[in-house]
Amino acid sequence: MSNKIDQTLAQFNSGDVSVRLCEGMFSVMPFAPKFAFYNSFEGAASRVGGDVAGARQLAGSEDVGKAIWVGEALDTSDKLIAGFAGVKNLFSIFGGSSGGAPRKRTFEADQEQAADAALKGVGIAYMIYKLFPGDVAQKVKLFRETPAGQEIALFYVTADIALPFADNLVESGSAAIKKLFDSQNAGIASKFSQFAGADAFSQASGVLGQLTGTFEEYATKAKEYSGPVMSKLQSLLPSGASLLNAADSATGVAASGIDLLPVYTFLSARLAAEACALRAARGL
Repeated sequence: MSNKIDQTLAQFNSGDVSVRLCEGMFSVMPFAPKFAFYNSFEGAASRVGGDVAGARQLAGSEDVGKAIWVGEALDTSDKLIAGFAGVKNLFSIFGGSSGGAPRKRTFEADQEQAADAALKGVGIAYMIYKLFPGDVAQKVKLFRETPAGQEIALFYVTADIALPFADNLVESGSAAIKKLFDSQNAGIASKFSQFAGADAFSQASGVLGQLTGTFEEYATKAKEYSGPVMSKLQSLLPSGASLLNAADSATGVAASGIDLLPVYTFLSARLAAEACALRAARGL
């Protein structure tokens, strides 16, 4: 039975730049789950257990479809995000931005990018709300127990917070994450509700209240590995041009006329697949 997760996973191959970028990032973080590429439900079930047929049955639900839809939107500026996908953040840090003195890497210095980072966090929280059963505490617990959940959280705090907003983390430590969401709350509430529906932000914000601690924990760890992460990614993607012009087999997205890599699409599909497999394994 084909479903949105199957269709999305099948678009990726092990040699795709998005895949290599994730594999490279996680390989230098000793606290990251061991990366295992797959492009089918069989791979997700092998990673977390569960019956493939049962997982695919869960994948056909409206909630899972909505989660995947939002996950794809995290790569697509004209649908949801202001235009600073995590890959574009990395490109800027690699030296692809305009010349001159390096800008101060704070939320205050770049409000548009800060709003983008906050919206992505809300989007991840919304996916958790849709993909996992139980109350908010149970949803977040299951997310943390899922390897793909750890992956998307690590990529998010590294690419969208720890690297582009390093000065905030130096100045405020893990409290910088809460500061980010508090500073952007009014704007992202309206924008996310317009995009995903009237109840979407309230659903996401309930999860975000408990998820912020996870983001803070991961950001504290990730910032200590920013140097090795950048070195690893530079070895995989040696120039801004090669990064932004790379064509994955998965359908690309466009933001400000630049083709960006569908990293969040890839990680969101893995999260959805593993959530369904985990639920099938535990009878949830």
